[in-house]
Amino acid sequence: MHYQGKIIKWYDDKGFGFILPNDGGNEVFLHISAFSSAKKRPEINELVSYKLNKDNTGRIKANDVAYLNNANTQTLDEGNNNLNPIFIAFILLFLAFIIERTISAYLPGYFPFVFIGANLIVFLYYYQDKTAAVKHQWRTSESTLHLFSLVGGWGGAYIAQRVFHHKYKKTEFMSTYALTVFINCTLITVFAIPKLQSFLLGKLSSLLV
Repeated sequence: MHYQGKIIKWYDDKGFGFILPNDGGNEVFLHISAFSSAKKRPEINELVSYKLNKDNTGRIKANDVAYLNNANTQTLDEGNNNLNPIFIAFILLFLAFIIERTISAYLPGYFPFVFIGANLIVFLYYYQDKTAAVKHQWRTSESTLHLFSLVGGWGGAYIAQRVFHHKYKKTEFMSTYALTVFINCTLITVFAIPKLQSFLLGKLSSLLV
């Protein structure tokens, strides 16, 4: 017998969540392997149909799960990359700013290499995580992806999100990502411009007096 419900909880890095049945009752455990088609990753508020089964511990779980709004689903490789040319320009301009500040000796000589390296590493991490998602393998935690963005890999993260169609539709994830971009750019800018650093320190001192 098939049932219908809505995904109300989903932990993408762990590959499981819970369905709320349309006819009421207890939440039903849902594992990524229960989907009959791997067209897209599950998201909260997705409507699904499913059968009920029991696992080895006797827990009720969903099985043979399918999306009800198939017309709105996308395959893992569908759609364009949606790269925003303005943000790409910002990435390149910020890299140019870092190089100029390094040449002017306001940033350490190794800094551009660390910045570029962080972007390459986070790009590869996104590729590995996307591949693991498709194959239902162990995932890279979102906190790790955000950490690499925070230390400067946010440009590579942005490109990877669009190229691999990964994570950028998750509102909570993207809000944290935006915060990592803001923090990283702000700290680098303040550190690289001594006059701005002195100005901010002066303002802070006046507030503390």
